[in-house]
Amino acid sequence: MYFNKTHQPENFVFNHDKRNAPQIAIDGKSFRYNWKHLGENVHRLELRERRWPAQHSQAELTADFNTDEPSSADFDPKYGVTLNTPDGETLLTSEPGRVLGVSGQSWLMQFAFNKDMRFYGMGEKVLGLELSGIHTKFWNTDVWADFNMMQVIHGQPDPMYLSIPYLIVKRGNDYIGILLNNPYAAFMSTNPRINIAGQSDADDDTRTRFFVGAPDGRPEIYFIVGPTLADLTRKLQRLVGTTPLPPLWSLGHHQCRWGYASFKDLDTVDQQLRKHKIPNDGLWLDIDYMTGFRVFTWDQKHWPRLEAQIDKLQANGQRVIPIIDPGVKLDTKYDVYKSGKRAGVYCKNPADTDFVGFVWPGTTVFPDFSQPRTREWWAGWIAKAVATPGIEGVWIDMNDPSTGASVNSEMLFDDGKLPHDAYHNQYAFGMAKATHEGFLKHAPDQRPFILTRSGYISSSRYSAAWTGDNYANDHHLKTAIPTTLNLALSGLPFNGPDVPGFGGDASPELAIAWYKAGFLFPVLRNHTHRGQRHQEPYAFNARVTRITRHYIRLRYKLLPYLYNLFVQQEAAGEAILRPLFYDFADKAKLPLDRIEDQFMVGPAIMQAPHLESEPAPRDIVLPKANWYDARTGRWIAGDRTIKAKPDDETTPLFIRDGAVIPMRPGTPTDNHTDLADIELHLFLSPDFKGKATCTYAADDGLSYAYQRGERTTITLDVQRKNNHVTVTLRDADFAYSKLKVRFVTYGNKDTITLRTDDDQRELNLREHRWTLTGGKLTGLKSAPVTLG
Repeated sequence: MYFNKTHQPENFVFNHDKRNAPQIAIDGKSFRYNWKHLGENVHRLELRERRWPAQHSQAELTADFNTDEPSSADFDPKYGVTLNTPDGETLLTSEPGRVLGVSGQSWLMQFAFNKDMRFYGMGEKVLGLELSGIHTKFWNTDVWADFNMMQVIHGQPDPMYLSIPYLIVKRGNDYIGILLNNPYAAFMSTNPRINIAGQSDADDDTRTRFFVGAPDGRPEIYFIVGPTLADLTRKLQRLVGTTPLPPLWSLGHHQCRWGYASFKDLDTVDQQLRKHKIPNDGLWLDIDYMTGFRVFTWDQKHWPRLEAQIDKLQANGQRVIPIIDPGVKLDTKYDVYKSGKRAGVYCKNPADTDFVGFVWPGTTVFPDFSQPRTREWWAGWIAKAVATPGIEGVWIDMNDPSTGASVNSEMLFDDGKLPHDAYHNQYAFGMAKATHEGFLKHAPDQRPFILTRSGYISSSRYSAAWTGDNYANDHHLKTAIPTTLNLALSGLPFNGPDVPGFGGDASPELAIAWYKAGFLFPVLRNHTHRGQRHQEPYAFNARVTRITRHYIRLRYKLLPYLYNLFVQQEAAGEAILRPLFYDFADKAKLPLDRIEDQFMVGPAIMQAPHLESEPAPRDIVLPKANWYDARTGRWIAGDRTIKAKPDDETTPLFIRDGAVIPMRPGTPTDNHTDLADIELHLFLSPDFKGKATCTYAADDGLSYAYQRGERTTITLDVQRKNNHVTVTLRDADFAYSKLKVRFVTYGNKDTITLRTDDDQRELNLREHRWTLTGGKLTGLKSAPVTLG
């Protein structure tokens, strides 16, 4: 497949219909269409014609929108799509004369381009945060196998591991989204210059080229009107599926290395982490733990007492997370292969035999996850060989799918009836769904954690994602933030890069920079390629250990806040990491939509890290608000740009005025987080007016009991007058547990009055002076208050 060539409108024939016709006529063929308002300004356009007999996408889309809300959009078969704001301002229209075009099996829609348009989303791309001026296609790749390594290490390979054909169009402070529910190699063009051999424009044609389409597959396009980016993202997330609340331990720090194979390896890492008092929740196994790289096996020389050894590690609070690849060794003496052969679950080739690739075990066959019986078979092996020994999470890799030296176009689906292109981008999605079902088969009331390399629309329902095999250099550090942000805006918020880079040797300075930048990413995993230097937090020198340990501990201190962001994600689709213009309006004076080296963690915390191994002074854009500078312990005004000099210990970290942030008490040195025992940090500047509100949820962090009502929730309204803070507790439900709460303010002589429905307590904090400098909280401990 040509990755850098896409379909062009000149090779398509476009419709020429009369207005209000029930069908669209193109080149003598009739296309029936259906335009439907699903509610809340979410619309679906479907087209049907014999060349696309079925919808092959297995994305799980849910239209749970309020249909009473009026639509501000329309579709006309002659004039195409018109999307307006609720106030009637036009945001998007079809290109006149080019509403819908076809060329054989291919189709595209072209839209009128306006020079004020800016583009975002597109799932996993390493092309920057803003995506104007590009042609791109969506095709899951095994990046290190499919691209030249110089491009991998220093360039911008496209496409990447994970395909979500979703485009965000920004017009001023209004936003629309276009989602193609299409599993083929969909394409998008955002007005690039058309060059010949990179030398000159192809012609003098002044038409712009803003279009989307696919080489095959039934057209099914969703158009969403925000109007804000936050509104848009919530609607998209509800459509494709919010992220189910993950287990608390999955949000901790994780340690992985290609080369960890045995109980001894993981036990050694665990001992070192505990020796250095570095909190950690997961110890990960790469392919070497298996017998001859055969999936669903454990090498007896590495794991002679499998269940007892896993129990020992988990007794220390460490989950063991093995890798699972889809390829099954073609070995007639191998139980897994024989089982799959009997069940008829393997992909076929054009010769109607089992498709064979060449991956880690050698000759390899592949489960056909397009079929329910295959997912059931896979789920059974997950339950038997993975979950039964005590494993609670896995990472699923090579599911792009990677087929080695074999041409993957010969890998067919649905008993050989579907071409490879129809399911390629969905392969990892089917694998994740089957893996999820396997864990629930074994332990129906336990939340599993699945991390995937590749994915598709709706992958958020079953798995988190890491952004694939990256490299330990400044370039990959700088691209990590925009890549993660666009994934979050595209409906996959539970993601993150490998820290401090998978390939290559990270220098001590680069390791520190990675941890400073990534310590609050939704996924925080330290992962390294075999043959490279060890990059565990304790493996460099005392300085690196001290600094990285501090940021890992700060993550654990903020776990109650991070966990509650996931509570909000599951309930409403809120993003976790998000660009500045998610929470703040953009304007010419302060163009937040151009900032890709800063980000918000939820609504309260902003990071502006230095992204070089040899950091230089940088500009920091402060949106309009007051901000608590964690480096200095001072409040500073926003709506401006400030300068920041790097230093060894700290990173630019800011807390928004009016934030109420739940944290763990004290300085965490282990991973024992109790969500019912917290500090509530009240960030209220002397200039704060009005009321700050926080809703906090606590549950067991492990089971689905919260879905049965076993969850404690409280809402607090906080107000400041001079040096007195009043906290009013309302809508409290202590169904899970009472809460033990310490209140922390940032004034030198603050007092707090806590008001509840049944009592009033005055907490005198005059002697409890706190400072959060460089992320380090210092001061006297306040006495906890028990609520409930």
